[in-house]
Amino acid sequence: ASLRQSQLIEQLLQAKLPSLLFNVLFMFSGGLYIYLLLMYNHWIDNLDFWQILAYCTFGLGLIYLIKFFTIKFTGWLTGLTEVTNNYVFIVFLFNKVIGIVLLPFIVMIAFSIPALANSAVIISLLLIGILLLLRFFRSYALLQNQLKLSQFHFLMYVVGVEIIPVLIVYKGLVVLLSKNL
Repeated sequence: ASLRQSQLIEQLLQAKLPSLLFNVLFMFSGGLYIYLLLMYNHWIDNLDFWQILAYCTFGLGLIYLIKFFTIKFTGWLTGLTEVTNNYVFIVFLFNKVIGIVLLPFIVMIAFSIPALANSAVIISLLLIGILLLLRFFRSYALLQNQLKLSQFHFLMYVVGVEIIPVLIVYKGLVVLLSKNL
């Protein structure tokens, strides 16, 4: 299984253009999903659709761009470029899956009746949560085998690099949107 997994990873890494396009799909579908969640919860009005959608999309893209460069820099700094490359591959592979999974939920939230939209929001948030947990477990299994990493240190990494930046962006969006409305 290890040889087959490494061959699959090498094959996916060679397809640069499809990988880039799926990352762009994740960025746009994630930004639109965030916008629709903001509209669904009535945190924003439909006054300036394109501006708020651009904030959501570029905010999500900026988070993952900063994360990418931080992880690459950390790998270069510590001399663990192979481990960090594998971790980045896992993160962006799960992001591509999330970008595809979000598409039907975006359509349901945008164009359905409120009861169906409510179900779509709940199911989509559960699926995203499950995929993120699966990504964390897959990453931990990889890092534990290659780095002998403890669960506490991995938990601190998840809180510091995954959760806190999202909370900061959330706070920034709330402040920005409250000033503009």
